[in-house]
Amino acid sequence: MSNQIDRKTLGLALGGGAVRGAAHVGVLEVLEEAGIRPNVIAGTSAGALVGGLYCAGVSVSELRYQATHVKWTSVGRVTRPRLGWFDMSPLQQRIDDLAAGQCFEDLSIPFTAVAADLLTGKMVELTEGSVSAAIRASCAIPGLFTPSLAGDRWLIDGGMVNNLPVSVARRMGADYVIAVDVFPHDVASKAPRNLVEIALLTYRNLAELVNRERDEADLVIQPVSKSGGFWDLTRIATHIEQGRAAAEEVLPNLLDELRR
Repeated sequence: MSNQIDRKTLGLALGGGAVRGAAHVGVLEVLEEAGIRPNVIAGTSAGALVGGLYCAGVSVSELRYQATHVKWTSVGRVTRPRLGWFDMSPLQQRIDDLAAGQCFEDLSIPFTAVAADLLTGKMVELTEGSVSAAIRASCAIPGLFTPSLAGDRWLIDGGMVNNLPVSVARRMGADYVIAVDVFPHDVASKAPRNLVEIALLTYRNLAELVNRERDEADLVIQPVSKSGGFWDLTRIATHIEQGRAAAEEVLPNLLDELRR
């Protein structure tokens, strides 16, 4: 990478999109191959999961392996449906293992996980304490997963308030922000068949409404977007390749922009 590019403060804003967040892995692969390493990363939900692990030093090859071998049993366990259908302790433990128990101050790249305060409806930027706990909170889809308790705050999925946190990356010091929007913007093709699917569709519709910072990014990478695969773990490898393809398409323009 040239010295001109090195002097840019480059930020990534990684958006939420459930299983489609695997596309972030493909984008990171292409950026690394081009010698582009972000200075800061802000992530929401699936973007927080991939971004937080990357900032903790987990390699892109390991991220690909973990993504393509994930099972729902490693994400959550069924609990009595009082505050949510699933408890995300298994996911938090797995993240903690991969990140070697790091806290935010230990990270090699500054990172912010975006969550929402269920009681106030306000955005919460998590930048202290356990990285795995912050990622868990950012991924806690209301109704599906139990909220995370942090003091007197009940934290849920950041997609409820800011699904593509460009402004957060700016506040972290980025003067050039690449937003990776993995959210499916077309209309869902199937009607819900049970309460879980209703919760997921409700989340999808709300997150779509708060995907509003897209136009504030300097560059948007948008993998192929279709509703299919939003919750389908068998499509993870496809989503990773879609992320690669989208990043490769904009890479020449990105390199030109960063050198200006």
